[in-house]
Amino acid sequence: MKASNDTVSKSVRQQGKPLSWDEKWLVLNIYQRCRDESLNQKNTTSNAYQRAAYYAGVSRKVVVEIVSHYRKTGTIPPPVEAGNQSNHKTLIQYNTTSKIRQFILESHQEGTACTSKHIQDLLHKKFHLEVPLRTVQRHLHRLGFEYKRNHTPKKHNLREKQSVRQQRHSYLHEIHKIRQNGYTIVYLDESFLHHYHGQKFSWFSEDDFLDIPSGKGKRWCFIHAISEFNMIPNALMIFEGKNSKEDYHGSFNFEVFYNWFQNKFLPNLPQKSCIVMDRATYHMVPEERLIPSQMKKSDIHKWLTEHSIYWEESWLKPQLVTTLEKHIDKTPIVQKEAHKNGHELLILPVHHPELNPIELVWAYVKNECAKKLRNDLTFTEVLENLKESFNNLSGQMCQNFYKHVIKTEKELWTLDLELDSIDEFIDNDTEKLRSFLTHL
Repeated sequence: MKASNDTVSKSVRQQGKPLSWDEKWLVLNIYQRCRDESLNQKNTTSNAYQRAAYYAGVSRKVVVEIVSHYRKTGTIPPPVEAGNQSNHKTLIQYNTTSKIRQFILESHQEGTACTSKHIQDLLHKKFHLEVPLRTVQRHLHRLGFEYKRNHTPKKHNLREKQSVRQQRHSYLHEIHKIRQNGYTIVYLDESFLHHYHGQKFSWFSEDDFLDIPSGKGKRWCFIHAISEFNMIPNALMIFEGKNSKEDYHGSFNFEVFYNWFQNKFLPNLPQKSCIVMDRATYHMVPEERLIPSQMKKSDIHKWLTEHSIYWEESWLKPQLVTTLEKHIDKTPIVQKEAHKNGHELLILPVHHPELNPIELVWAYVKNECAKKLRNDLTFTEVLENLKESFNNLSGQMCQNFYKHVIKTEKELWTLDLELDSIDEFIDNDTEKLRSFLTHL
């Protein structure tokens, strides 16, 4: 769509800035209006996407993603947060997260500045990853780090955002308190295994090579849960992932997760358990899926009245929508189901897979299956290998995984306190300097 002078009108909105929750609802509303107009005028739906993108000042891809997510889940995609891996694809695997964070924090304790080049070298030496420097920088931002000037002049380093550190520390405080109250901590998560997932390292002679299948093939998706002493009995669910270019989260949705949670997970949980899970969108779906901006004023009046919430006849729709959004119960439905059964639920801090022992289970299971890859291995045989790998998980292995996470929790707790003391000292020192300069 072009202006009268044949030049494309530019959006006044800042490019590259993530859309907020309200802005995504607005984009969806604009698309609905454009779609209705397109249907009335017998134009194509594709044209509705393009027009909505033009009026909202965003790309067509953004509109398609929001509409597609709404049709699948009944709500819009959550705002992009630091470390939300489901919103970002990267060459850097999740198992590098703990080492990166540990390397940065230890470097700062030693008084050494840490740059993205240092992280690039770390990924190369420890994980044999050749990652472009710009990719490393973007990944560090997603982990919640900022590259900015240190309090000491002419020094730069990577500092973790206060909000990320506080979220982690609050989680560590809460889970420690829950353990003291006698709860059994149970961690759950989802993952996948490709048909041609195999090892790339082997012993080679000169001019020798490993002839492995090209591509990744189809994938088996699975979901399971682990406690301190064992995997939760009868809780494993495996199914074939849909053909999608998205990451494995695209094969999961709320219906799949909720069905597993109700029928295979809750019935097999130990009494008085605390369920720990990450912030995947399909984990956080509330019981009441309302779309305030799409509701009629009369429906909003009715909802507010039924819930004994004050409103006035003189209020226009924006005021009614704001009031409704403030009172919508956004508690995940699985949290309510857990409470009904005498359990608690705790959400992991963003981008902290090292605090979930089931990530170590995934690493073990996939590695066992990778050892058995051969050119004539069928997709069904991969499934059998996957099941066998889960069956071979011993109680001792689960305890070792659990102890590793406890150790990581203690290390992060200590680092948070040390860094908080350092920040407080620097802030006080800076305030004294400002006071001195003011009185000069």
